[in-house]
Amino acid sequence: MITQKTIAEKLGISTSLVSRALSGTASNIGASEETVRRIRETAAELGYVPNPAALTLRGFTAKVVGVIIKDFNDPFLGRMTEVIQERAHKNGCSLNLTGFDAVQGIPRDSASLLRYRLDALIICGSDICSDWVEEFTSRDIPVAQVGVDNDFPGVVRVEVDEAAGIRMLVEYVLLKGHRQLGFIGGSSGPHLRRRRLLEEVLCAKNIASEFVSVPEDGNSGIRAMEKLLQKTRKCRPTAVLAADDFTAQGGLRALYENGLSVPRDISLTGFDDIPSAELMIPALTTIRVPVRRMVAAAFDLIAEAGTKSRKVRKLAPELIERESCIEYAEVNSISTNEGE
Repeated sequence: MITQKTIAEKLGISTSLVSRALSGTASNIGASEETVRRIRETAAELGYVPNPAALTLRGFTAKVVGVIIKDFNDPFLGRMTEVIQERAHKNGCSLNLTGFDAVQGIPRDSASLLRYRLDALIICGSDICSDWVEEFTSRDIPVAQVGVDNDFPGVVRVEVDEAAGIRMLVEYVLLKGHRQLGFIGGSSGPHLRRRRLLEEVLCAKNIASEFVSVPEDGNSGIRAMEKLLQKTRKCRPTAVLAADDFTAQGGLRALYENGLSVPRDISLTGFDDIPSAELMIPALTTIRVPVRRMVAAAFDLIAEAGTKSRKVRKLAPELIERESCIEYAEVNSISTNEGE
């Protein structure tokens, strides 16, 4: 069993400092934000779960937690929901889940959530907060969002450092020798944001690139890759960066349907590291978003509601190198110039 003493021994610090960091009171004894961050990240990595009784003693009484899922069909959010359920079970919390109506821009059943007298609300997904959140914050319900978004009054947020992830991917493919890059993605906020981040990095490095964004649906990865291939018939990119892993999966199929091999003809990368990414053939090189640590941080922020803790926590991503991206070689050069 992982205890606060386990964390303290791993970091070489006192158990009392660990306790204060996890309860949101470390600043009272002058502990730095960096120290608190290290303690919390280590706790999440080790799988530390607070004792529900101890949480109650220090003022955290969230027993009914509402969860709003942006898209139940999104495999990344599916994984996040699974982790939230695990965490809630260990914390002795019950969950009430509802979806999100993307057309109207509101949760599907917020009235039902409010009837349950929620102790806290977790929003799963990026770019969905708007005035509807006031239904919850106006009732002094602690609200934590797991995803990238604009700041909104009363909402604390945990997000991955997407800019760092994009830089990791670019540096990786450049080290592999690729200089002709492509991007495929949807036309939604999250995909467009990652596209803009990539454009900024590539522009600063003066790297040739072609970008394709299409309306999102179950086949948008296929359509985006097909459009990219049409636009680059005379000079195909040697590496394509997809906005996320699901898009990369569609892109992989489109490449094979066009007689192209990954990574022999075109290298391919994703973003998120959804469970199926490592099952692809070839297994997908991608950026891992630390879902478990993000969920743990969201529960921490709920517990710290009303304190002076940071309202946005940004966690570092991790590059996961698999089989879908290889070094640029003569075979790439030959296939790139076919059709000239």
